[in-house]
Amino acid sequence: MIEYVFEDRCTGCGKCEELCPTGTFDLRADGVPVIARQAECHTCYLCEAHCPADALYVGPLRTPQPTSREEILALDVLGNFRRALGFDRHEPGSYCYAGNEDSRYAPEGSRTQQNPNSPDAAIYASLAIARERGLIEVHQRPPITNEIVP
Repeated sequence: MIEYVFEDRCTGCGKCEELCPTGTFDLRADGVPVIARQAECHTCYLCEAHCPADALYVGPLRTPQPTSREEILALDVLGNFRRALGFDRHEPGSYCYAGNEDSRYAPEGSRTQQNPNSPDAAIYASLAIARERGLIEVHQRPPITNEIVP
């Protein structure tokens, strides 16, 4: 869910409001987005992926979490989702597809398994914080191989 807008980073381009499929944002007169309807956010990451200024933080959970600006900055995840998708800034406000080289971090097959700059890393970091705060529980599922192979 969209958690935070870094107004000091925002360029006022309006891409977040334009691309949001649920109309979560309203734009101020200067073009800076305001999270007007947070409950409408579907956590699709379109706004974060297309933000040329890395001014948005979308948390991995579908409910808002108490997150401060300092906590988000300490995670050092702003822009990781966009870069891992292959979008990177060539010039401010423009995009180029840079190709994703995450496979070099994946000796066991998962493309983003060990890459600290992958969108998965940002999600796992946020989930770890949510676990520490007791906001979510982790349940281990039994392996399905027992059901398939006698």
